[in-house]
Amino acid sequence: MQGWRLNMEDSHVSNPKYGGTEDSCLFGVFDGHGGREVAIYTQKHYENLLTRISNMKKESHAEWLR
Repeated sequence: MQGWRLNMEDSHVSNPKYGGTEDSCLFGVFDGHGGREVAIYTQKHYENLLTRISNMKKESHAEWLR
């Protein structure tokens, strides 16, 4: 079968109360693409990074992403 692997390389986040409120949810699936390390790193850090970006002033987004 094409694409079949012995081990799952994907990871995910699931937070039905993102930001400490029931008004926002965060769900994501991160594909390992042949290696689990990046998917695991993203799982561990994505929510914190997204929160930091959301709390920034709009003017500083371009500078931060540069």
